[in-house]
Order: sequence, then structure tokens, then C-alpha cells
Amino acid sequence: MTNFKYALLRLMRNKANLFWILVFPIVLGCFFKIAFSNITASESFHTIPVAVVEGDNADATAFHTMIEQLSGDSEDAMLSATFCDDKKARTLLEKGKVDGIFYTTDTVELAVNSDLSDASINQSILQSLLTQYYLNRDLIVQILTTNQGNIESLVDSIGQSVDTRKEVSLTRNNIDTYDQYFYNLIAMACLYTAMGGINLAINNSANLSSLAARKTIAPAKRAALIGTELLAIILFESLLNMVSFLFIVTVLGIHMTTHLGLALLTILISTTFSITFGMFLGCVGPKSEGGKTGLMFAVVMPLCFLSGLMMGTMRMVVEKYAPFVNRINPAALISDSFYALNNYDTLTRYTGNILTLLLMTALFLIISILVTRRKTYASL
Repeated sequence: MTNFKYALLRLMRNKANLFWILVFPIVLGCFFKIAFSNITASESFHTIPVAVVEGDNADATAFHTMIEQLSGDSEDAMLSATFCDDKKARTLLEKGKVDGIFYTTDTVELAVNSDLSDASINQSILQSLLTQYYLNRDLIVQILTTNQGNIESLVDSIGQSVDTRKEVSLTRNNIDTYDQYFYNLIAMACLYTAMGGINLAINNSANLSSLAARKTIAPAKRAALIGTELLAIILFESLLNMVSFLFIVTVLGIHMTTHLGLALLTILISTTFSITFGMFLGCVGPKSEGGKTGLMFAVVMPLCFLSGLMMGTMRMVVEKYAPFVNRINPAALISDSFYALNNYDTLTRYTGNILTLLLMTALFLIISILVTRRKTYASL
């Protein structure tokens, strides 16, 4: 227990460790939240303001009915129509208060302001509405002149084509495109705990650390010393990652999972993997601590890049051309575990990812133990 306590104290005093595992993910998460909130707001659909100048003809009556059906006070309304005269409509268009003017004085026509580049998408939607109106009108006229018995079924079919806009989700929750960046952020934070494994390897290598030299001649069993220190690192750094995760979920309001217990278990397993991976690097990597840490960053950052941390579509590109990489990339496995927990009804995909992480954890741990046991030091 004494070794466990001192291991925890060393971890608490390691400022670099605290920064990369706790502070950096929280700060980066805040930047993600601010950036993606602005992007989401700009991409969301807004009701299209339009002016309508009406005449006294059959087209005007029919078009008025269609505009009223597409307008309303709700946020889901497609149009916000202003019925007015030509002078007021042109003033509204010039000031950018409306994106277009529908004229029904003779035939139905659309006028837009080509200088309003920001409204180009809305102008295209208005043009599509006008085209759809003419198609339906011509179809009705054709059937009226050829077969009047099908008028009722025609009206029903036209109503269905306009009203049956149904959104179907193939997963349990509505997927936010930008959530994957937060999945990858947690994966990166978990992988950064490899620094704890590197420190563990250094603190138990007598040729690299004076503390390890004293441990070598201590009466306590070496396996017990390494085991208690490993347990302290796993518990402490898992706790740091869980704090980062809970901050993102509760403070930033990111929907990361519907299974909180399994999400925390994922963090524990991912942290354990990363620490054993760090032990492996500490045993076989460069001799200096700086060299080992540099090697860790040189490995972790490309793994995070391939999983989609820097570019969201990268993981799909890898899946298309080299799917095997996603099956062994720990960053991809961790982020995909959170994705599966949040969006799938079954745990099949999640279980596969976790089993792969556990197998890799066992592999790195076994290699690290074998390398450590083979090391011998010359007596002076």
C-alpha cells in the first residue's frame, strides 16, 4: 500500500501528465463546441421570407392556396409570406427582407435579386416550388380534358406527393455529424495516458532512474512493486479521463452515450490499453525519457488523424481503401465504441471493439513483462 500511495502522489505532482490528460481535452472540447455550434447554426434550415403580389385570376387563387399551406407560424414552416403590392414587394426585396417575389397578376412568375448571393439557395428552392406548381397545374388540366373521373384520385395523389415528407432514422438516435470529433477527442485523451506507462517503465529500469535503482535492491518483490504502481496509474488516469468525459457530456451538453456505465467502462479499458502500450514503448523505445515521450506522440497523433480527429471523413476513407487499419487502430476502436453505444440498438459492434482492445492490452502487457524480466544490470 505504501508503494501505491507514493505512486498516486507522483502522478498528482506530474503537471505535464495532468495537462495532456485532463486540461487539454477539456480546452479542446470547448473550442470544438464553439466552432461546431456556429457551423450547425449556419447549416440549419430557416423559413424562407417571400413576398406575393396577387392578381385576379385562376392561377392567383390556386397559388394563394399553395402558399398558405407552405406558410405558418411554426418553426417548421417552409415559407413566411407577405402579401402586398408591387412597390412594397420590390422595396422588401432590395433591402433583403425577402428572398423573392411571386407575381400572380397574369401568370405565376418569380422575381429575385441576383445581388443577394447569401440567398442563392433559398432562391433555388423558390424556383423549384414554382416549377412544381406548373407541373401539377398542367397535369390537372390534362386530366380534366381527357378523363374527368380520375379527378378525386388525382387530387389525393398530389396531396400525398406534397405532404408525405417523412424523416426516418436508421439508428436509435439522430446522428450529429460533429459528435464524432468528441468521440475522437476522448480517444485521444485515453491514448495520452500512455505517458503513465512510459513513466512506469522508466521508474522500474535501474539504468534510467535512481528510483528504479533503489527498487532493485529493495527487499520487496519486484512484481508486487510494478503491479501496485500499475494499478495506481490505471485508476488515477482513468479518473482523469472520466472527468473530461463527464465535463463534455454535462457542461458542454454533447450526447456521447445512452449507456453511461458502459461508456465509463470503455474509458477504463481504453486507459488500461494505453498504459500497457506506454509500458511497451518504455521498454523497447529510446533510452531517454524525452525520446520515449516523443515516440509516443509520433505514434498517437497519426492514429488519431486516421480515426478522424482532424478531418471527419478520414475514417471513412480508411474504411474504403484499408479497412484492416480501422480494425487495429486503437483510436478508431475507442471512438467507434462510443459511436456504437450512442447509435446502435445492439452491443455487437461495441463488443467487437472492446474485445480487440482487451487482446491488444494483453499483448502489450505480456511483451512488456517479458522484456522487463530479461533485463539485467551490472553490479558496480
